[in-house]
Amino acid sequence: MTLPRLRQIVLITADLEPAVAEARSTFALPKGVRDADGMAEIGFEHEVLTFDQTFLEIVAPLDADGPQGQMVQAQGEHGFMTVLQVDDLAAVVDRAGELGFAPVLHQEFHGNPISQWHPKHLGTLAEIDEMDRPDNWHFAPESFEVGSTEVAQDIVAAQIATDDPEAMAARWATVLGVSADGAQVPLASGTVQFIPTGEGRRGLRSADLVATDPQHVGESVTLCGVEFRFVAGA
Repeated sequence: MTLPRLRQIVLITADLEPAVAEARSTFALPKGVRDADGMAEIGFEHEVLTFDQTFLEIVAPLDADGPQGQMVQAQGEHGFMTVLQVDDLAAVVDRAGELGFAPVLHQEFHGNPISQWHPKHLGTLAEIDEMDRPDNWHFAPESFEVGSTEVAQDIVAAQIATDDPEAMAARWATVLGVSADGAQVPLASGTVQFIPTGEGRRGLRSADLVATDPQHVGESVTLCGVEFRFVAGA
């Protein structure tokens, strides 16, 4: 498995259960993985759903009157975070430091170094993590045991709306130690693409998934305000 790669996207909603039920039904996914106690410590409830090697997480604030709860009330449900896996997180942090910014969170989670980055620096709330093995991910092995590719194989692209797409792509590429291609950052697996903000909200707007059935290529569905587009495999 080669890195860096797009590994997970996160949606935020005010009401977890119906959002998760809709996602499971849409993508024919079984019940996912939850860390109720761990997420409660940071004020959320959640569920992580698995395709094959990529993941869809849906989170909801536990306190509707807290900062995240008020954000959802004001902005509605939306794309919350884009998550990547790298082979050397310390190098990522160093390269970001050379550009003048640092992660808002940099710690270990279950023995693996993780980081989170402010939207003002990367255009969306972003998480960049390093794992003990390239083929590992959070909540494994349980997270891999509940996957399904009946409808979609994997998430292969995330689209992030920002004011200057090419400049943001160049920033991501520098931080990750890869090369940008215009307004997109091709990774070893997956692509992060940047689009103009226009009249919509900044941040994670849409995602591409490889359709298991080629007849569904070109179709799309919207979950928690994020468009999921079915594309052909490589």
